[in-house]
Amino acid sequence: SLVDHTPLTVSDLVPVLRATVEVTNWHSLGLELGLPVHELDTIRRDGYDETDRKNKMTLKWLDTGVASWSCLVEALKSPLINKNGVAVQITKDHPRSCIH
Repeated sequence: SLVDHTPLTVSDLVPVLRATVEVTNWHSLGLELGLPVHELDTIRRDGYDETDRKNKMTLKWLDTGVASWSCLVEALKSPLINKNGVAVQITKDHPRSCIH
């Protein structure tokens, strides 16, 4: 993978939200990122608007311990999300480091 696979954490919320600003379907993105449906349903019920729901979903994903730019890129490329342009931009902005 050409994309950074270093684990992301909740401290990466703002960069991730900035990178995914074009993605409005937060529920589908959450599914692609592997969040359980029941957690997404709770977010849908408790969030006060779509922006708040997307923020909560992103925080939940960042708190899984398995979040990374490479995972996000794969989710964005999926037929459900179909945001290849966003995926390409993330690949440019967050390239994989040569240092292991």
